[in-house]
Amino acid sequence: MEETELSISCLMSGPLGGDQQIGAMIATGKLDLILFFRDPLTAQPHEPDVSALLRLCDVYGIPLATNLASAELLLRAIEKGYFSWRETAAKYQ
Repeated sequence: MEETELSISCLMSGPLGGDQQIGAMIATGKLDLILFFRDPLTAQPHEPDVSALLRLCDVYGIPLATNLASAELLLRAIEKGYFSWRETAAKYQ
């Protein structure tokens, strides 16, 4: 938070309901983007929950970074003020 001056909320881990917490925040319009890092080489016991979360991001037009490279791109977009996607997505919902 200090480096980016962004408000960051930490939630529960996925198996303990964190995926559902994020999903609820997506559905209620409380998130502009998500940085959701996961280990792609390790099987996740809550994989169906992760898939549901990814699907919600697609449905609601929420940018999602699942690795450092895509996270950096999203954060640089914030820095430059590139958020017109939000207004465009709202037209189709």
